[in-house]
Amino acid sequence: MITRTRSLFIGILLTALLWSCTQDVQTIAYTPEIAVPLFSSTTTIQDLFGENTDTAELVVQNGQLTLIYRGDILKRDATELFKAIPPFGGLMTDTTITEPFTLENEIQLTKARFTKGTISVQINSNVPEDLDFVLEFVQVTKNGETLKIPATIDYTGSVPIFLNLPPTDIAGYDIALASQDITVRYSATKKSDGTPVILPAVIFAVSGVEFSYLEGYFGYEIFDIRRDTISMDIFDNLLQGNLEFAEPKVILFVDNAFGFPVRSDVNVLRVSKGNTMLEVESMLLDAGVDFLYPTLSEVGQEKRTEVVFDKDNSNFKDILNIYPNTLDYDIDAISNPDQIPDLIGFTTDSSYFRIGLQVELPLYGKASDYTADKEYEIDLSELDDISAAELKLVTENEIPMEVIIQATLLDEMGNALATLLPAEEQILTAAPVDADGYSTGPSSKITFIQADAVLLEHMRNARKVLINTKFSTAEQGQKDVRIRETDKVNVRLGLRATLDKEIGG
Repeated sequence: MITRTRSLFIGILLTALLWSCTQDVQTIAYTPEIAVPLFSSTTTIQDLFGENTDTAELVVQNGQLTLIYRGDILKRDATELFKAIPPFGGLMTDTTITEPFTLENEIQLTKARFTKGTISVQINSNVPEDLDFVLEFVQVTKNGETLKIPATIDYTGSVPIFLNLPPTDIAGYDIALASQDITVRYSATKKSDGTPVILPAVIFAVSGVEFSYLEGYFGYEIFDIRRDTISMDIFDNLLQGNLEFAEPKVILFVDNAFGFPVRSDVNVLRVSKGNTMLEVESMLLDAGVDFLYPTLSEVGQEKRTEVVFDKDNSNFKDILNIYPNTLDYDIDAISNPDQIPDLIGFTTDSSYFRIGLQVELPLYGKASDYTADKEYEIDLSELDDISAAELKLVTENEIPMEVIIQATLLDEMGNALATLLPAEEQILTAAPVDADGYSTGPSSKITFIQADAVLLEHMRNARKVLINTKFSTAEQGQKDVRIRETDKVNVRLGLRATLDKEIGG
């Protein structure tokens, strides 16, 4: 509104300047009147809300406009959630050893694929002959062949012999565990006649292990996702009155690429304004939300879960009555919440949780004397040679909302000088609506704004203007109305002004 008002006065100023030329003739007082159209414009509801909110996105859903406030997308990767596989190994004093393959948090693997890792081997021999040696990891395979590490132990004239083998790269190997044990065995035979021998010690160590795929039971664990806050500025300029959304929603969505059960653990979900905080309450939150997850036949896919908290299953509509400016949430994820060890799942090195939250406010509701104000800087000091003016404002409104406005001129210190209107003026009448709250056609309104010499002087001295606006929906704010993408306001503004000029001099 103020942008158009400033454009108006620029137009007045340019008109006045057209009469500012002087000629070398006798000065004659002259007070002509001029009447000119200033502008004609069309404004949609998208234009209005696009200027009124900095943090929301205005979208069209089924022909109806909706304000959406989105939180950050919180993502946790497999590498963040699952700690690195700790080094493991064993001391062999016989040809075979079976070691438990245990991981933290009760993870029980049945299958995995290595992407990194090495096996280091140290051999201690007390046999005064050359030996052939093979170390085999029974459950570790590649292309159907078990992992075998061969070596030759050369006798150099003295015992004991200590031999450190070069590290063996295990990238690309698979491990299959029928139980949670891994079996390692070796054979050591004399080169001379093939006689098997038992060595005093064989030590192996597996380190730097990373997996591209893990399959098994992943235990019960709470994953801390992260806390976030959504800012909602729709109520920021509200001074008084009522604003009520008929169908507000909070939507939680989770993209899950982990192949095992996960349930939400909501620590915080509340709205706040200043020191006032109200919790979102819902039976869905009490029970926890089970996230969809890909099955063993859907490795590499993600499953999306969307949960809507609305007026039917939560108190979200009611707690908006405090006109909050933030929604705070802290939602964690619990793996295998029912703790069923026989439920086999999977994860890959690229699996993730992606959690988001958004507030949706469909422009469907009612407002009664919803009052807001905003201050703008102006400079009308060059409005000379005008003794009186009249503005004619013609509006055609398809939006089911009426607007009452008052503009107060302020000096540099913020002191009130005058009001542009003798009283609060309704410049838009609400469009009529049908039983569903949709407008059925435009309403028209003509408003005249008078500016005498005194008011014009206050205009010249003003450095700010305070625009106070009251909005009400149809039927004095008692009916829920819907605002569509196509609803618009047509505005035409004309000027009639008296110019004080002198001709000659």
